Amino acid sequence: MHRRPLPGPARASAAAALAASLVLTVAACGGGASASGSSAPTDGVLTIGLLNDIGQPPDPDVYYSGNGLALTTNIYEGLVRYEPGVDESTIGPSLATEWEVSEDNTTYTFTLRPDVTFHDGTPFTSAAVQASFDRRAAVGAGPAYMVDGIASVETPDDLHVVITLERPNAVFLDYLASPYGPRMISPKVLEEQAGDDFAQTYLSTHDGGTGPYELTTARVGERYGMTAYEDYWGGEPDFTSVELPVYTDTSAMQLALDNGDLSAIIGAVPSASQERYVNDDTLQAYSLPSFQVGVLYMNPNRPFLATAEARRAMFDAVDWDTIIDQVVTYKAEPATGVFSRGAIPGGADTRETVHDPAALEQYVGSLPAAEKKVVIGHNAGSADDAQVANLIAAQLQGMGVDATITGYQTSQVFGSFAADPAEAPDLYIASGTWPDASNPYMYGHVFWDQDGGLNFLQCTDDEATALLAEGLATGDTDTYLAAGQAITDAACTPSWAYVNDFVVTQPWIGGVEESHSIAEPYTLDFNTLTLQDTGASE
Repeated sequence: MHRRPLPGPARASAAAALAASLVLTVAACGGGASASGSSAPTDGVLTIGLLNDIGQPPDPDVYYSGNGLALTTNIYEGLVRYEPGVDESTIGPSLATEWEVSEDNTTYTFTLRPDVTFHDGTPFTSAAVQASFDRRAAVGAGPAYMVDGIASVETPDDLHVVITLERPNAVFLDYLASPYGPRMISPKVLEEQAGDDFAQTYLSTHDGGTGPYELTTARVGERYGMTAYEDYWGGEPDFTSVELPVYTDTSAMQLALDNGDLSAIIGAVPSASQERYVNDDTLQAYSLPSFQVGVLYMNPNRPFLATAEARRAMFDAVDWDTIIDQVVTYKAEPATGVFSRGAIPGGADTRETVHDPAALEQYVGSLPAAEKKVVIGHNAGSADDAQVANLIAAQLQGMGVDATITGYQTSQVFGSFAADPAEAPDLYIASGTWPDASNPYMYGHVFWDQDGGLNFLQCTDDEATALLAEGLATGDTDTYLAAGQAITDAACTPSWAYVNDFVVTQPWIGGVEESHSIAEPYTLDFNTLTLQDTGASE
């Protein structure tokens, strides 16, 4: 797997911009790890700290955020997935081993993996696919759109399923591969625990998956836990149980890592602290490719950025290369295309980056004093976003703009912004957000379409929306590139960085790169991590 080279001796970052992260620690027999940080576990227990509670139940038809992926992706499985251990958007097998797609993108035929059981012992067969799809539609939460438009699910036998869509959808496989995509749930659970909420109450504290781990503890705000499923089709892991206590302080996590009480941190190391880990030759530092992007949201519903010309001038005025170097040096690189990294393969998605503040200076100079007021928003929990906002504010203030900075809670960003964008900030900084999958339609839909879940400031372009809809049916690369050009001209939510997962581990954890999926930020496949013999005494 490609690793972004890290300087120094190190060996080789909610929905939406949550400050969510994972911290892994290992509990040795008789107590915690030694102060040297080199002791490996002897009891198979892996402890993963969650920064703040996951915010929603670990129910795959409900959960739609960040740090809880550590639970949902290790407990539940879909038919296909984005393969781990590669830096491209490669769809590979999961509970389906083979598939065929009709030329018109309406019929998807899957061969299912044999000898798979759910955690309650129920065999996984084609009947579970229909039940799981029906349940997702019935729950109707955020990711329910992925099963919209299914006309029928046919089950000719236990190991084959034919899904027919009402209309062509060239990205249906990406829906299924997304970490938020449909996951298979035991039909027995869905029947016996249905209640009046389609088993949502039950699945907030139990699970019905096929994955390598079972949910054993779910105490909101306190702790979650998983235990290896002994009949898992993929074999027995080195770490046979996972404990996930909830933390509220990143500095405490870093101190625990430094003291050897934690085995790794994924996503929680502030950018300002990353250099010292990169240069610490007693730890392993990784910068692993992900779908995450840094985005500049610009609000057309407020006077300062009401026109596309003003928005283009604003984006071009910022020296994004310098911002990346100063703020997110070790986990990001300049975005070179309109879509997320790898969404369009072959290097066709390219965009010229221009740093020229002249147009913005001229525009600001033409405004009356009363209109030279700008509010720059950022996620209240993100130090990186706050720093970027401060740098942009300083540049605007140098042009005579009254620029103020405001931190917003995630609930405000996902709630009141889109509902009343005229009262939202003029600019909103996100240094690490991501689409459901790195498919050009799924990227463009969530960021550009009016009903997209990440179009917080309601900046849209009719041509881009129409072209995205056309691309959904055909999958045509040129259509997507035309949509990208249209939204670039409109300058609504341009990306400025490709953002990686910054990971630090103790030397005795192996298989980190192979256990990381480009599509799944803030988590790893814990069942494929290995316990390495580093030669250290215990």
